[in-house]
Amino acid sequence: MSVYDFVSQGTPDDIVERYAALKNDAETSDFGVLDRNVVILDTETTGFSQNHDELTQIAAARLECGVVTEWFVTFVSPGKHIPDEVARLTDIHDEDVADAPLPDEARARLVEFIGDATVVAHNAAFDKGFATKTPSGYPLLENLWVDSLDLARIALPRLKSHRLIDLVKAFDAPLSTHRADADVEALCAVYRILLAAIQAMPLDLVEYIAKLAPVEEWPTGAVFGFMASHMAALEEAKTGPGIQRKSYPLTIRGLRSARFAKKAARDSREGGPSCSEAKGELLAAYDTDASSTRLREDGVLEFPDVCEVEEAFSSQGIVGGLYEGYEPRAEQNVMASQVLRSFSTGRNLVVEAGTGVGKSMAYLLPSALLALRNNTAVGVATKTNALLDQIVYKELPLLNEGLKQQGFGALEYVALKGFSHYPCLRLVDKLMNDGASSVMVMGKQVSQAPSIAALLSFVEQTEYDDMDGLKLDFKTLPRYAFTTTSRDCLKRKCPYYGTYCFVHGLRKKAETAHIVVTNHSLFFCDVAADGGLLPDIRFWVIDEAHGAEAEARRALAVTLDAAEMVRLANRLASDEARRNPFVRVERRAPLDSGSQPEASTLFYALTEKARARGKVFGECAIEFAHHMKDLVGCDTNKSNKSYETIELWINDDVRSDERFQTLRGFAKDFREAAEKLITSGNELVAFLDGVDGAADCQRDIATIVIDAKEMLQSSELIMETADPKFVYSAKLSKKPERVSEALQAQIIDVGQMLRETLYEKTESIAYASATITIGKDFKNFIGSMGLNSSESSQTDTCLLGSSYDYDANMQVLVINDIPEPNQPGYLESLQRLLAQAHVAQQGSMLTLFTNRREMEACFDAVDPVMKESGLRLVCQKWGVSTKGLRDDFLKDEHLSLFALKSFWEGFDAPGATLKSVVIPKLPFAKPTDPLSCERALRDQSAWSHYTLPQAVIEIKQAAGRLIRSSTDKGVLVLADRRLLTKGYGKVFLNSLPSRTIRFCGIDEAVEVLRGNRA
Repeated sequence: MSVYDFVSQGTPDDIVERYAALKNDAETSDFGVLDRNVVILDTETTGFSQNHDELTQIAAARLECGVVTEWFVTFVSPGKHIPDEVARLTDIHDEDVADAPLPDEARARLVEFIGDATVVAHNAAFDKGFATKTPSGYPLLENLWVDSLDLARIALPRLKSHRLIDLVKAFDAPLSTHRADADVEALCAVYRILLAAIQAMPLDLVEYIAKLAPVEEWPTGAVFGFMASHMAALEEAKTGPGIQRKSYPLTIRGLRSARFAKKAARDSREGGPSCSEAKGELLAAYDTDASSTRLREDGVLEFPDVCEVEEAFSSQGIVGGLYEGYEPRAEQNVMASQVLRSFSTGRNLVVEAGTGVGKSMAYLLPSALLALRNNTAVGVATKTNALLDQIVYKELPLLNEGLKQQGFGALEYVALKGFSHYPCLRLVDKLMNDGASSVMVMGKQVSQAPSIAALLSFVEQTEYDDMDGLKLDFKTLPRYAFTTTSRDCLKRKCPYYGTYCFVHGLRKKAETAHIVVTNHSLFFCDVAADGGLLPDIRFWVIDEAHGAEAEARRALAVTLDAAEMVRLANRLASDEARRNPFVRVERRAPLDSGSQPEASTLFYALTEKARARGKVFGECAIEFAHHMKDLVGCDTNKSNKSYETIELWINDDVRSDERFQTLRGFAKDFREAAEKLITSGNELVAFLDGVDGAADCQRDIATIVIDAKEMLQSSELIMETADPKFVYSAKLSKKPERVSEALQAQIIDVGQMLRETLYEKTESIAYASATITIGKDFKNFIGSMGLNSSESSQTDTCLLGSSYDYDANMQVLVINDIPEPNQPGYLESLQRLLAQAHVAQQGSMLTLFTNRREMEACFDAVDPVMKESGLRLVCQKWGVSTKGLRDDFLKDEHLSLFALKSFWEGFDAPGATLKSVVIPKLPFAKPTDPLSCERALRDQSAWSHYTLPQAVIEIKQAAGRLIRSSTDKGVLVLADRRLLTKGYGKVFLNSLPSRTIRFCGIDEAVEVLRGNRA
């Protein structure tokens, strides 16, 4: 493996080349003071709390110019038992530390070893906290502590991971041959590579980072100060002594210009136009309004022939040539032909294709042929960004190679995500100008400097890629501080609109692409916004379509968020110019009162009125937001009493309640204040139009007007209008100090909206998923998405089985001797089943719960039994990283996992990693869910029309976790006896992919699982 395997997808070629050269640069460079008298340190502890936990090991190595000259390694007796989980992770056990020195003695010896050296540690705050916890370690408080994690995140933002072991692998760095703590060995190997990475950054950026925060607030910033001097000296040596280096202040425009200049130079080297020509073409392409319609003049489309598509899926065809040992799949060929047919006839398509069919290539191939032949665009929308990335960075590059081999031109494709996935350069520029602050995080003051530095470095190293993989501390630098929304984007009024902007630059690029890939959220937001967020595309494929209705409903929802209201109110109440644009514009006084007395008088009158109205708006907003919590008293559901957060259905009873009526009064005051603020804001924006030096204030005021207007309209709809097309709800927190309330209106009949908008503006939409039908019937999906109800929504269906043999490879066990979930003894029986099943199979089991409390109760009962058998069980508890659980599960073949809804779909664990899936309870929506309540009010059969089908789809998705390849085998355990006692049980069972269903008791099921070990 090399650095190419560790950079994030979409990284520019010159940045990959920069990273690849770092190892050699480190070996041939001298980094001056940073290369001498350096100690690399790591500690192991009994836990994360400095108040309750203690050291178990200290390891340190002295580095001189990259050479380890001395080691310090000792176990430490913590004076307490080392928890089992910690012992497993660190491989340090009670017997290892039995005769070790006590913590204070170990700290004193460490102080002596380090002396006045610079200390380098990965996540230095943790190690420093434990090393200086008591007086014996206090002398180390005087040392310079450098956080190598900060260095890696700032200098190497395009790496997928900054774990030490991954850094070592990425740069093929040699580990020390000495036996010491693994993390110290790893950091010794990469420390100088990190310095080389800083040396490869632009000097003006390094100089800016060096001045972001005083060393007292951010000690690691001193490294950038040293490196800036070092780099300046190297530059002077190249240009000659006495030649003054031209120094310009760092700007976002400068960073982006340099990025595009590098791209142009690279394109020129590869045989394209000259550097200046290439850059000029790039600017022209993105700064003009390119037409999104690229069809022939007569508008007639040329569609591929069915035989051409079929040939592509033969062993010698376009797709067949992409895979070694390719075997044609009839289902894939049929699906591709059906997608082509829907495009050519202008009809819509709904296709269910089971696991293993190869859905992605089945719709991408006809889409690509259509796009290339007509120089038009086809859109693909999928459910998650992970699936989006797989299509853009794996499937499409592969298909592009196959097309080239068959004589086709290059296939151009672009991924588009929502605004919040990209940095807003206007806000990043504001962060740069404001500088880093020290903020309170979990009771400690933490500097924003490393996060701002990493963000700027990402901007320097990125063309238009999203920042989903960017490793920032979002607690110190919230995402909202440097991202915008489609609503708040200033578009042409923004100084970075066009080429420089991540969002709009990428969207201009998308207007000339053949395939545009996006997610469901942005697709339906574009529908809600009547276009404008995505190019005008007439042909679409909606993948993972089983989630389309819910995503459409979320995208079309109207929300009034208390936290956002309070945040805006606090801005308008502030007297700080950097927060309140009314204060800022007034203090700048852009007009000369001597030469324009009348204009100056009007200016001050407008700003004074706007400031005053802003404060009144803020007061009303805070009052309204805080009183949303009063609606907790309207909740009559007794089962919610033990929950801190509840969701309240706002029905007629709630609307007539005195507390809601009181809230309406606060809402009315809020809207009146909002109207006055909007009027004043618009007047001031109009006045400042064209005034020199006022553009940034004008833009910020316009943003405030937009926010206030949307809040006003949301309040009007939810509190007063109560349009019957919507269901209304309130998300409420019972914690008095927590402001997290939200009022929401969700559209009930998504299909009606799609009939009136989407289908009228598109030629054809192909919906595809492995789980759409209910008992092989498409009726529910077609109805929910508004299909077959108008001329433009006419739809064909296609049901394709899996390419895998589910009947042979998946056995379904339905437990028949367990009480139903609402009966006495259910939980105890479930716990017995889970404990015995896990031990019998020896792990490798995924149990999918619908209820967090039930999951945690089962974990508390089953985990001790697992430990007695030497087996590991982990649980998706509050605060536990979902990604960490996924990674851990995939690494440990015998690990078992208790998980919630986030693991019901989109989780792949092929082979022996996952041998069985257990579903304790059918995943029916809560009866108190506002949408379910509203539907039940309007439709006596709502449960069978909506709740049951959705639960069936979720069961099908969960079952799909088990068989991910043709060689996978496994057992699906359904522990809900209602499958036998209720009439709807057959609906679930008839929808499962396997017909190998066995009804049995707990003991019999355990024996089956015992035989499933191998």
